[in-house]
Amino acid sequence: MQNRLLTTTFLSSLGLAALFLSASAHAADAPATASAPATDGDADGDGKTPSAPIVVTGARDIAGIVVKTDSATVFGLDTPLVDTPRSITEISDKLLSRYNIKTVYDFTAVAAGTYTGSYFGVPGAIAIRGSVADNYFNGFQGITNFANFPTPVDASSNIEIVRGPPSPIYGAGQVGGFLNFVPKSAQGDKTKYVEQLTGDVTATYGSYQQREATANVSIPVKLGGNDGGLALYGKIEDSHSFYRGMHPRSQIGQATYSTDLGSKLSLSVTYQYLHSDGYLKNIGWNRVTQDLIDNQEYISGKPIAQIVAPGADFITKDQFYAKTGGSTIGFYAPSIGVNYTPNDYTELDPATVKTVKLSPRDTMLDPEYDINEAHTHTAYAGLNYTFDDDSVLKFESFFNTLNSRNYQSYGFATVFDAWVAEQRMSYKFNVDAGQFHLQTIVGGSYRHSHSHDLGSLDDFVISEDRRDISAGATADDRFNDPFLTPGYQWATSITSKIDDFAAFMVSNATWGHLGLTVGARFDNYDVHAINTGTEVAGVYTPYHATKAPFTYNGSLSYSLPWFTVYATYAKAYSLNLSQGGAVNPDLVEDNSFLGGSKLKEAGIKTSQFGGRLFASLDVYEQRRSYLSTPATGDPTVSELRSRGVEGELRWLVTPRFGLTATGAYQKTKQMPTDGAGTFITMPSCLTNAGCTAGYGGYTYTLTNYVGLTNGYYLHSTPKYTGSLFATYDAKGHWGLTAGVQYAGKTGGFLPDAIVLPSYALVKVGAYAVAGPFRLDLNVDNLTDKLYFIANSDTDANANVLPGIGRTVHAKLTYSF
Repeated sequence: MQNRLLTTTFLSSLGLAALFLSASAHAADAPATASAPATDGDADGDGKTPSAPIVVTGARDIAGIVVKTDSATVFGLDTPLVDTPRSITEISDKLLSRYNIKTVYDFTAVAAGTYTGSYFGVPGAIAIRGSVADNYFNGFQGITNFANFPTPVDASSNIEIVRGPPSPIYGAGQVGGFLNFVPKSAQGDKTKYVEQLTGDVTATYGSYQQREATANVSIPVKLGGNDGGLALYGKIEDSHSFYRGMHPRSQIGQATYSTDLGSKLSLSVTYQYLHSDGYLKNIGWNRVTQDLIDNQEYISGKPIAQIVAPGADFITKDQFYAKTGGSTIGFYAPSIGVNYTPNDYTELDPATVKTVKLSPRDTMLDPEYDINEAHTHTAYAGLNYTFDDDSVLKFESFFNTLNSRNYQSYGFATVFDAWVAEQRMSYKFNVDAGQFHLQTIVGGSYRHSHSHDLGSLDDFVISEDRRDISAGATADDRFNDPFLTPGYQWATSITSKIDDFAAFMVSNATWGHLGLTVGARFDNYDVHAINTGTEVAGVYTPYHATKAPFTYNGSLSYSLPWFTVYATYAKAYSLNLSQGGAVNPDLVEDNSFLGGSKLKEAGIKTSQFGGRLFASLDVYEQRRSYLSTPATGDPTVSELRSRGVEGELRWLVTPRFGLTATGAYQKTKQMPTDGAGTFITMPSCLTNAGCTAGYGGYTYTLTNYVGLTNGYYLHSTPKYTGSLFATYDAKGHWGLTAGVQYAGKTGGFLPDAIVLPSYALVKVGAYAVAGPFRLDLNVDNLTDKLYFIANSDTDANANVLPGIGRTVHAKLTYSF
């Protein structure tokens, strides 16, 4: 029945949209021939302000420094970025290539406030303003991707990073921000669609056997005599990694067809397939002490008592409890008189304890058993109809699936099987009366999602510290592999179904220099959820709830020739979802499946010299809900508060030389949480027992039991981040790029927790063109700086991921 429903919805999403749905995302988001750019009046690069708009084409902006003139990503309205009263960064595929931006970890180089810490080491979702952000595809929210697969940055024509909530048109997402992925299309440089076959093929080889190949082809395809274009993109990766034991492999296929259907209709259809395997989830280093961070001195040793059965490959759940009774798991709560009690299963054998130097390439990975594999299908389709008065009726459809399985041999496994389909209709119209101009979008949408999450964490058969990384994985530190255990029953087996009918409006009014933008959205959620895992002991209770929240935002701006100032306030409600996009039944039972968020932001922007210079500065305070899932299976909804200042600069100094810079200051606080607080891994070094007495087991606590009842500041995101890059092009024949990224200190949040030092990473690149061939050479972390990335908040006090050392990448491109 489920497969039939999925198939029906898939055909509906594609078929209806392809026939009479959805507006071309590229018609709304595509840059004009010139992204707000420079004019022939300053062709000599003298820096004088031109008297007429400049058009930067071809070699004049090869590096993609100049930002787009307009973007509809923030509000759904085509407004100049300099007049958009919110913080947004647009990154073209040109700039992605020149700065060698391959994953969400790299966006710190060009987007302020986007430092992404380690969420199990997989670059799935970007972090913005101190918390994990949502991923969008052509303005539609995709399935949650915390660490399931790397976001395919290479397959985009441009990436848009928005700080703050999404437009009411796009859905009731969290305040904090989102990444909008715009797929490659067959648009021409000076024409709407390509007029001849063009494309390129690339081959990349780099450090640690990095091997990638891509093909990108644009084909003019007419439909019934109407102009159109087909864009095809494919990528194959089969590499190794800086981290020993990781062998990432992926395949991506993407096709976008866009066409006119007469003078008033335009159609766009996109399909993307992704398969990712071998991007293993990695907590990095265990047994972390400050001496390990400062001097790479690792405490080696094995536990006194063995748990695994003789000849077995790993410790099963039944065998674990039969032998230990669960005594390797310690709950530490001194405020209620519960201290840590070591035993022979948790304590390291003193005869084996020693300190050894640990390489940053050696981590918790167990390549023989660890698994992280994902398959996704993403489809977008739509149709625009433009009336004689230039109003536009838009129909859109979106479909996204996720099927993934993960096993980390220290005792954590998941299976996610999810899909979502959304249909959207909107109508945009303008009203002009003298100096008064009004642009408005009204519409509605229906979204259905289905998720099935399986998890083993609540079996509590786990130990992050039992493995001696210096010796490698063994059967006695490998726990509970459900994929090799016949008849395994999952601790959590959550199925949830969510229906959301919504109505929305966004309106932007300008009167002279003054602008007012308001948006509102009504959602009507109908949620069903049930847990049939072993943790509920056979009591399978289905839960059902409905809620109809109201989301709104308002922005006031004032524009002058030299700058625009603005202020924004937004309030939103969004779903509290798991890593696989499901809603926990406990949240449905107590009607807390929606979380609230608020934003206050003020800023100033300027665009000068015909768009060659763009700068922005903003200050903000935001509050958003935060979902913590303790190992007890009872999810806790709390609140994060972030405050900060962000600045960005893009400057095409001359047609050949450009500069970019970013800077951010931010602090994120976990606000006081009712009850016991949130679940965290407790380093045994910070308990009464000391380090080696607990390394054979696993210690956890709840924050309110260790003195954090008044909340605490998170340090997984540094207070200070920044970047400065310069790029030079010799008329498209050759070019150089160099820059540095800075991140302040990070670490844990418990008293006496680890502190990870600040660091600066140097990146350099060069390219040369000879006929149809181009060779790019990039070096990341040129000085081979040793640095560390803080883990997610749950494990921030106990584990760290060493950063990647110096890597060299060479890419050969053949264009036609």
